[in-house]
Amino acid sequence: MNDFDSDPLYPGASVTLGAFMLLLAVFTSRYNLIGEATEQLLKIIALALPHGHKLCSSLYEFKLFFKNLRNPLVRHYYCNHCLGYVENTSVSNCPYEFCGATFSGKNSCYFIEMPLENQVKNLFAQNGFYNSLGHRFNKTKSTRNSYEDIYDGHLYKNLCENNGVLSFQENISFTFNTDGAPVFKSSKTSIWPIYLIINELPYKQRMNKENMILAALWYGNKKPSMGTYLKPFLQSLKKLSEGIQCESPDKGIFVCKGLLLCGTADLPARSLLCNHVQYNGAFSCWKCEQEGESASVGRGHARIFPFEHQNPKGPERTKENVLQHAREAVDHQQVTMGKPVKGIKGPSWLHFVPHFNIVSGMAIDYMHGVLLGVQKMMLELWFGAKYKGKDFNINNRVCEVDNRLQSIRPTLDVTRLPRSIEKDLKYWKASEFRSFLLYFGGPVLHGILDKDRFSHYLLLVDSMHILLKCGSTDKDLDKAESLLIRFCSRFENLYERCFLRLNVHQLLHLPDCVRNLGPLYTHSCFSFESKNGIVLKMIRGSQSIDTQIITAISFIQKLPELKQKCIVKDSEIDMLCKIIENPSFLKRGQKLDDGIYILGASYGRCLTNNEVGALQQFLKHDPIVNTYTSFNRVEYGAYVIYGTEYSRMIKRNNSAVCYQGESGICFGEVMFFILCQNTSNIVQPLVFIKKLFCRNYNEDLHILSVTETNDIEVAHIRSLLSSCMLVAYPGTQKSFVCKFPNRLESD
Repeated sequence: MNDFDSDPLYPGASVTLGAFMLLLAVFTSRYNLIGEATEQLLKIIALALPHGHKLCSSLYEFKLFFKNLRNPLVRHYYCNHCLGYVENTSVSNCPYEFCGATFSGKNSCYFIEMPLENQVKNLFAQNGFYNSLGHRFNKTKSTRNSYEDIYDGHLYKNLCENNGVLSFQENISFTFNTDGAPVFKSSKTSIWPIYLIINELPYKQRMNKENMILAALWYGNKKPSMGTYLKPFLQSLKKLSEGIQCESPDKGIFVCKGLLLCGTADLPARSLLCNHVQYNGAFSCWKCEQEGESASVGRGHARIFPFEHQNPKGPERTKENVLQHAREAVDHQQVTMGKPVKGIKGPSWLHFVPHFNIVSGMAIDYMHGVLLGVQKMMLELWFGAKYKGKDFNINNRVCEVDNRLQSIRPTLDVTRLPRSIEKDLKYWKASEFRSFLLYFGGPVLHGILDKDRFSHYLLLVDSMHILLKCGSTDKDLDKAESLLIRFCSRFENLYERCFLRLNVHQLLHLPDCVRNLGPLYTHSCFSFESKNGIVLKMIRGSQSIDTQIITAISFIQKLPELKQKCIVKDSEIDMLCKIIENPSFLKRGQKLDDGIYILGASYGRCLTNNEVGALQQFLKHDPIVNTYTSFNRVEYGAYVIYGTEYSRMIKRNNSAVCYQGESGICFGEVMFFILCQNTSNIVQPLVFIKKLFCRNYNEDLHILSVTETNDIEVAHIRSLLSSCMLVAYPGTQKSFVCKFPNRLESD
């Protein structure tokens, strides 16, 4: 890092050069300023600064400031014809006999490696990073047997037993992902980054872009040859598994071992990584050896997996039999003319990664498989015009469904407002399918979808809520597995055999994914997809794209260094930086208690007669005063709760809560909050709630029917148990409250 980062921006300035450059970096990144705009901005600011300032005036100097020289880049060359790895770049022809194409040395194709060792060392050098890795040891006795994170899965626990590698805080494990992301709409050019996240960090922290590790980058108009691309990646993982020397401000000098625990990818990328047939081939399930069968679909054919009543999710694939089939595929390649053995084309580099289980360690990604797969297909079956006349199609009621759907006011947790199925379904993002599956679908389809198909759909809804839940138990997973078996076994009778695709079959293996790797959200592609978006936004032109991306990654990785060295936590500059990065960032006001903050302004309030009566019932005596300090928004632990009297909340509803009332567990809508002084002169924060009547409460259900009332109940703010999603739409008195499966995953 530059020695002058902590110097004043100009003589006598209260802001340092590093802090000012950090703000500029966050600003240009957030608003996607192109290079020319950034350079002009630098010159405009320089005009206003006094003589002797240290602000750079050119784009080159600006980029140079952020260039992370501690992460050297390594270029690996390959033949553009056969994609084979080329060790010696001085040769004139491809060294592989079957190819022999002209090889033009350093002008040839290459991919870039960012050595893992350097990036891991840089992360450990940050203040507090080592201490954050102890997060996994903080489980209480009551939650020790539940699945809250990836380290609660069997694969992680196996590496902790008997003083295993991951039982020590200085050792870490990775989840990796790679997938193609198109750079331009008008060409086949794409990037294939290999990302890693460190599982031991707290979930929110491990998903931050500053803590991502970009291990390698393939760029071009061809998909990578994984035998070529993964070769240096394997060498880096082997070195990490043996241990590297790191230094941390929290720990000092120590040896860190790093292991690959999990991989996640969509079906096409997974087939490349594992050297396995595509999703439309025989034996294309990666978890079992069911062959499937070919079925006619329109003018073509598709691979389907009819439900096997005797052995729904078997015969099981194992690491051992996959390796055996890979050897057989190679040994008999000439005899079988390259025919795969049980779907295995040959060995994968992942077979040889230390401690990695290529079968149970390769996760089924629910984002692609369930949301963009099963849920999207079911919506198309119900409402698609091409299925008109089918028993399962209700296209004639799509307008009614759309009216219900678009009248819903979701919480702020859902970033996208509900969109029309009839007009916009083909544009829906994965997060919209998730919202429909977990919250909107059941209430919206109630009374519209026929009884058999509605109850069948709820099997999927309930099971996915369990598998995404933070804190599911083995009993919960057994229940989810039972629900999914019923869902898959009934699918053919309610729809058609030709729709029993691989994504439907894979549902049967999802409970085992949770048992091995923790809740589905811990190893989904959602976080990696967002990282691809960050990288692609930083590509400003069509020239030297690989160099642009590497500059952008170095740019991202230096930001936490500047934050630690140049910005005081919770200072004015820190607040400004957070607001630029996240415009919806809510500035905390008065602290009421641990984890409870007022958001926005407070004001004086006189209560109505009904409100005074509710307060009197809570206090068990007459209120002492007539006017109270009132406020409409609070941050309460993991929740942000808005009262219904917050007038600016028009298209959203953040007021629904589950709380401990006088009669037990209750639901309601928060109206407002007050500060009330009790007889002991202690000020306590109270909440006024308009009750929602729930006739048949069941703690195992995550969607419950409620009826609006005019009853008001007052409770202490600590009585709030959780925020909920209230689904209400015109034309019916019945509403629904939906519980969130977890508070960690975000869109």
